[in-house]
Amino acid sequence: MDVNTGFDFFTRHCAKEDHMKYKRSVSVFLAVLALIPAMMTAGCSEESHIITQHTSRPDGTATSKPYATNNSLTKDDITLTVWESKDGPDEFIRKAGDSFHKLYPNITIEYVNVEIPDAIINLKDKNSTVKRPDLFASPCDMAGELIANDLILPTIDTSFVNTVAMTSARDSVMYGDTMYGYPVSCETYALFYNKKFVDLNDIPSTWEGMIGWSKGFNTLYPGKYGFIFHADTVYYLAMLMSRDGNKLMSGNDYGLLNESAKYGMDLLGQMKEILPPNVTDFEYDDYDDLFLNGDAAFLVNGPWFVSKADASGIDYGIVNLPSFESGSNTYSIAGVRVMYVYSKSDHPKEADEFARYLLSEDMQRLRVKMTGTLPAANVDIDEKLDGFVDQLAFSYAMPNTPQTARFWEYGITVTKNVYAGKDPDEELKDYVDYLNGTDTPDNESNITDSLDSSTE
Repeated sequence: MDVNTGFDFFTRHCAKEDHMKYKRSVSVFLAVLALIPAMMTAGCSEESHIITQHTSRPDGTATSKPYATNNSLTKDDITLTVWESKDGPDEFIRKAGDSFHKLYPNITIEYVNVEIPDAIINLKDKNSTVKRPDLFASPCDMAGELIANDLILPTIDTSFVNTVAMTSARDSVMYGDTMYGYPVSCETYALFYNKKFVDLNDIPSTWEGMIGWSKGFNTLYPGKYGFIFHADTVYYLAMLMSRDGNKLMSGNDYGLLNESAKYGMDLLGQMKEILPPNVTDFEYDDYDDLFLNGDAAFLVNGPWFVSKADASGIDYGIVNLPSFESGSNTYSIAGVRVMYVYSKSDHPKEADEFARYLLSEDMQRLRVKMTGTLPAANVDIDEKLDGFVDQLAFSYAMPNTPQTARFWEYGITVTKNVYAGKDPDEELKDYVDYLNGTDTPDNESNITDSLDSSTE
C-alpha cells in the first residue's frame, strides 16, 4: 500500500547539518523504539495503513551482515511466488529475485502485484483468483490477524534477525515469545514540497498557517492546490488530531473524544476550503498525481513515494510535518514492513530463506536505493530522506489490539461523512462506538458498504 504522505518540516530541521543528522538522532530513535514493544500486544488489523516503524540512523544494537548461502535448501527446480506492492517494491523484488537465482539457480522468484492492504483480504478469500504466495509483504500491525487465521509461519533464522535488524524492526516481528517474518523496511510520513512554488524558508510552520497559505495559493493559481493529503484514511487524519501529543488507539476512548481529536476535526473542516471539491471521490493515485503533475505545492506522503517523485522529474524537498499554532508538535503514525512466509506454501524453507536474503546488507542497501524507504537493518541512507528520520522523533506505532481492524475500517469514512455535513463530534462518538462494537446497525452497514467500494 503506497499512501500519500506530506511533509511540512520546520526550516530548522531541514536547512542545517548534513548527513551527520543521521547519527545525531540515535538517542531519539531508541527512545521512540522503546515504546513499541509495550504497544505490540495481542490482536491485529485486517486492513492496515501502517507501513513501518522507522529509523535509518545507526542503531548500536544492530550489525548489518553480508549474506551467507544455505546449502540445506532443495536442489529441485522450484518457483517462489512473492506478493508485493508496485511503484518501487515490485522492481526491488524482481532485482533481488534475479540475484537470489544466481545463488540458487534452481530457485526462481515470481513477482505478483498485491498491494499490502489487500494481502490478508485475498488470503482469507477462498474465491480469490490471485495466485497464492509463498511469501508476502504486510505491515507489522497485521501480525495478530494473520496469526489468528493461521496464515503465516514463525521465522526460522531468528538469530539473524536479532543480530541484523534495528531495534524497532526486531520488536515488530515478535508476537508474544514467537518471531514471525523478516522486517524489510521502516516508514512513516512527512511533508513533500514543490520547490517551484515554495522555498524551504517559506514553508508554513503550522497547520493553521498552511491553511491560510493554501487559500492564497489556490487563488493565485486557479486549478492548483496549495496542500493535499490522502484524506480517505485515518492513517493521515491522525496527524491532525495529534495536538498535545494525542495518540489514537491509546488512552481513554482511543484518543478520539478529547479536545485534541476535536481540534483535528476542526482543522479537517477548515481544509474543505483548500482541498479539491471532489476530494471524497478520489482514488489513491489521484492524490499523488496532483503533486506529480505540478498541481499541488505540498503533499503528505511516505518514503515509498520518493521513487515516483524522482521518476516524475519534479524538483522537490522533504521536511517534517507542520506543528500546531499552540506550539505542539505533530505526531505521525509509523510501522514496519515485514515479509511473511505463507502457512500453505509448498516451499516454506526456501521462502523463509528468500525473506532472510532481503534483510541482508546488500539487499537492504539495494532496497533503500530502489524504493527510497528506510532500512530495517543498520545501513546508511541518502540524506534526502532525513526529513522522514526527523519526523521519527514525533511518531508512534499502532498497537496490535483486537480493535485495530475496526479502527482502519471506520477511518476510511471520516472525511466523507464530515464533508457531507455530519457533525464532527457525532462522527467521533460513532467512531468510538464502532470500535467498541456498540454502534447502530445502520452505521455498521455504511462501513461495510464503504469497505466494499474501496476494494473495487
